[in-house]
Amino acid sequence: MLENPREEERGEELEPEFRPPSRRNSWIALALVALAAAAGVGLFLLYRKTPPSPAAPAREAAAPSPLAREAAAPPPVLDAARIRTLLEAISPDPMFRAWLADGDVIRRWAVITDNLAEGVSPRKQLGAFSLGRPFSVARHGRSAVIAPEAYARFDPFAQAVASADPKAFAAAYRELHPALEAAYRGLGYPNAAFDRATAKALRRIEGVPAPAGEVEVEGDGPYAFADPRLERLGPAEKQLLRMGPANLGRIQAKAREIREALGL
Repeated sequence: MLENPREEERGEELEPEFRPPSRRNSWIALALVALAAAAGVGLFLLYRKTPPSPAAPAREAAAPSPLAREAAAPPPVLDAARIRTLLEAISPDPMFRAWLADGDVIRRWAVITDNLAEGVSPRKQLGAFSLGRPFSVARHGRSAVIAPEAYARFDPFAQAVASADPKAFAAAYRELHPALEAAYRGLGYPNAAFDRATAKALRRIEGVPAPAGEVEVEGDGPYAFADPRLERLGPAEKQLLRMGPANLGRIQAKAREIREALGL
C-alpha cells in the first residue's frame, strides 16, 4: 500500500502554468473513464480486497450492507477478453481504443478517478492522448488571450469523451466495480468507496466555470489566467479550461450523462 498515494500516483498538469507540452503530454479524462475516465494490477491479474477488520461482538447481528457483502466476496477473477469487450462497447473512437491498449486499464481507471476527485490533472495516466502542438496565445494590443488554435488541439480528446455511450459505460462500471474498488483501495484507501470518488470526480468536472468570451492570460510564458477567480482553480479545473469553452461543454455534458447513468 502506498503511504501517500497522491504523491506516488498523482498526475501533473498537461501544460503546467501553460508551458508548451511535449508530444507525449496528454490529458484524461475520462474522467471519464472518468470521465472519468478515468487505472499495479493488469488485465490478467487477480484483484484482492482488503479483508475487513474483525467486528466487535454484538448482541444482534445486523444485515450486511451490499458494500460489506462485496468486501467479503472472493477476489474477482478478471477475464481479459470480457474486460476488453465491456470497455470497447463504450466507444468506437480510435483515441479511446488506443487508451484501452495502453497498459493496466483497471488500475489506471482507479488512479484517474482519484486524481480528478482530488483536483489533480491525470496526465501520466493518459499517455495515449497526445496534443502534438504547443500552447499559443493571440495578442490584442497589450493583452493576450488563449488562441483558438490552442483550443483546437483538444478537439480529438473531447470527441473521444463525447463518443462514450453512458449506458455501456455504466454496464462496464457495474460489472468491473469489485476490481475497480480493489484497485482504488490499493492506492491507500483501505475502507473507501469507489462510488464516492467517482461521484466527486464527475461533479468536479461539471462544476468548472465556463468563462464567457475570450480568456485573457498574463505573462510571457509561462502564462497565468488574468482572472483571479480562474487562477485560483485547481490543476484539473485549469486544464479543462485550457481545452476551450466548446470542448469543456462537451466533456461536462458527458460527465453529467455518465453520473446520471450510474445513479450517483
